[in-house]
Parts: sequence; C-alpha cells; structure tokens
Amino acid sequence: MSEATTYRGREQMDAVKAKAAQAQAAAESRRTNALTSIEIEEAREKAAERKELRKQAAKTKKLEERARRREKAAAARKARNERLSAAIGQPLPWVMTVVITSIAFAFPGQFSAVVGLGVIWVLALLVPVFIEGATWAMAWLRKWAVANNKPAKLYTVMTWLFASVAAALNAWHHLDKPQLAVVFAASSLFGVAVWEIYMHSQSHAAGGRDAADIKLALQRRIRHPRVSRRASWLRTATIPALSESEAWAIAWRQIRGTEPGLTKRTLKRHNRLAEKIAEAAEKACEPRLTASLDLFAAPVEPVREVGPGEAWAIDPQAIARILADPANASRADRAKASGREINSASGNADQKATRGAQEARTRAAKPQVTPNNPPLVRGREKAADGAGGKQARAARTLAAETARAATPEQAEAEKRAAREWVLEQLRAGREVGWRDVQRYFEKEIPEQQMRMVRGETWCRQRIKEAEREHGGDPALTLVG
Repeated sequence: MSEATTYRGREQMDAVKAKAAQAQAAAESRRTNALTSIEIEEAREKAAERKELRKQAAKTKKLEERARRREKAAAARKARNERLSAAIGQPLPWVMTVVITSIAFAFPGQFSAVVGLGVIWVLALLVPVFIEGATWAMAWLRKWAVANNKPAKLYTVMTWLFASVAAALNAWHHLDKPQLAVVFAASSLFGVAVWEIYMHSQSHAAGGRDAADIKLALQRRIRHPRVSRRASWLRTATIPALSESEAWAIAWRQIRGTEPGLTKRTLKRHNRLAEKIAEAAEKACEPRLTASLDLFAAPVEPVREVGPGEAWAIDPQAIARILADPANASRADRAKASGREINSASGNADQKATRGAQEARTRAAKPQVTPNNPPLVRGREKAADGAGGKQARAARTLAAETARAATPEQAEAEKRAAREWVLEQLRAGREVGWRDVQRYFEKEIPEQQMRMVRGETWCRQRIKEAEREHGGDPALTLVG
C-alpha cells in the first residue's frame, strides 16, 4: 500500500510540476511576445523617424543647393554687371567704337577707288586692308610702347603717315564731289585723332602725373617760357639728367639771378616797402615830449661867450642831465641853437687848439686813435659861402647817438656791451635783430646809466661788428 501510494503521489507531484512548468512557459512566452511587440513598435517608430529625418535632410540639402545655385548665379550676374560697368566706364571701349566706325566708313571708299583703277576686286580688297591695317598696327605699337615706358615717337609719326595716305586715297577718288571727298578723307583721320587723344591721357597716367601736375607744368611754360626752356636744356645737358625740381631751381637762378619765386621787380618793391617800414619804426621809437610847463622854461645852462682861440664846450654832465628827460628836448634844441650862433660869431678857430682841447676832454692821448666825434645835428643850414645842404640821415642818427653819451669812453663802453651781448646771442645760435638790441638797452642791461632808447642805425652797426667778430674779424676799439 505504501509503495503504491507513494508512486501515485509522485505522479501527481510530477503532474503538478508539469502544469506549473507549462504555466511558467506560457507566461514566459506571453512576456516574450509582449517584449517583442514593443521592440517591434519601437523599431518601427525609429525607422519612421529615421525615414522622416532622411526626408528632411534631403529636402534641406536640396534647398541649400538651390540657395547656393541662386547665390552663385547672383554673384556671377553681379560680377558680369561690374565688368560691364567697368568696361563702359573706361574710355577704351568708346574709343574703339569710334575707331571701328571710322574704319568701316573709310574701307569702302578705298576699295572703290582701287576698283575704279581697273584692279580686280580680290586685289582691290587687299589695298584698304594693308593701308588701314598698317595704320592701326602702328597705333597699337604706340600703345604698347607707352605701357612699357618705351620711345613712341616713331610709331606716332608712322600712324599719321599711313592715315594720311588713306585719307588722300579717299579724297582723290571723290574729287568730282568735294563735300563727299572731305567726308571720306576725314573718316580716315577722325579715328586716328580720337586714338591720339586717348593715348595722350594714357601717357600721363603711365607717367604718374595727375591733373594738377599737368596744369602746373602748362602754367609754367606759359608764364615763365625762358625758365622752362632753360630747365629743359639743363636736363638734356647733364648726365645723369637732373630732376625736374633741381633743373627748375638752377634755371631760375641763371635767368633771374635770385632764388625761385623772386624777381627783380619783387625785390625792388620789397626793399622800398622795407625802407618805409624801417623809417616809420625808427620814428615810433624816438622819445616823445611830455606835456609840461617845463617846455617853456629857460635853459638850465647859461650860455657864455668864448674867445676866438678857445674851444666851445658844455659840461658833459649837464648835457646828460638835459637829455635824460624827454621833456627837456626843447631846452636841448635851444641850447644847440645858442651854440650854433656862438660858433658862427666866433669864426674859424685855430684847428690845432680845438683838436688839443678835444683830446684833453676825451683823454685820448695816443695819436693813432681818432676820437669818435661825429658832426652835430644841424639839419638844413647855410654854409659859410652861402651854399645850403642837407646832412645825411645816417650822420644825423650817429650824431644823436653819440651826444647821448657823456664821454667817448662811455660811448665805447656802451658799444662794447652791445657787441658782447650780440656775440653771446650768436654763439647761443639765436638770431638777433636791431629791435632786440634796442629792447636790451632800454629795459634789460644791468648798468642803469646805459639804459636809454637806441636808434636803428646804432643797433645795426653793433650787430654788424659782432657778426664780423663772430666770423673771425675783430672789431676796432679805442685804445686807452
């Protein structure tokens, strides 16, 4: 019983296990089928997406290619338009249009002229070909010469020679109709003339000259013909050739005698105006009278009479006091007038005694030194023999400058101070004018007794002396 029971139980257990295995297998199968269907759907969706992406990429590529073709076509159209505009903007196409028209009009005239001579048409056709061909071959050779900076004069001459032959042939054939002869002859020359004008502009462009340079060169030839011819001659006479500016400067100096830009008339006008300005400036720098009752006062120094053998002299310190104040200028004038009257009354004094008195007064003991005693400022007065004369302006200015100094030694000290100051400025590399010297003595000189207004002539003389000394030629001075 037990074994049978056990066997049945095993069978039942196996059956249960088999059912469980089947159920598990069915579940696994269902799960597998579900996963497979999901994967298939996903795969289908992915495939659809990929297909859609490929379509979009293909469409985008097609659009890009279309846009690229459009851009390329637009760029080509733009470049073509630019080339066309550049061609239209250049003079050569228009010149060639005129040239071709001229050839087309002149060609039948030359052909009919040769045919009229009895030449067969084949040979007659060659005549205008080599005549017009030779003309424009020479013209094109000239264009090549200009572009390559070669001589082009021979090509120009031969171009006009062949064109003249063609014009003569056309005019001869139509002598019975003068108007038509002129038209056909002009047709052979008109194209050459237009071409020459075009080559003229190209020669300027090849030479690097703009409109302003061309206009300036033309004005130079018109306004200064002698200088222009001389400059051209100089450039041909020198090896290597001078530059245009150097030749012009040398030619101007040779013809005009001055630096470029100056002429004889310009220098005369400048000197005349400079003299007027210098005279006005000198008058402006002279001391002015001060409005005061002292103008009408009596002279501060009494006038005394001297004998015929004595020398007339006034105390130098008195002269300095009188001339120190511009308000006393009238007193000085009256004192000078009194002195002139006394000198006239005293007659001709002994020259030796006068010279000895002057030497004692100036303390110039050495005979080789001549005292610096310029003539008095007398203006216009009658001489002893009755003849009148006007003293030179330089002499009057020198006399006035010397009168301001108390003694010749002081005058020489002032001149020495002026020369030393000018020398100092020259050694420092500065330019000095006569107004600078005048300003230095009026306001800047350390010695107070030397401060006064100096005239133009005195200042210019000191500058010349300092320049001579600066250049190696020492100035003359008084020896004590």
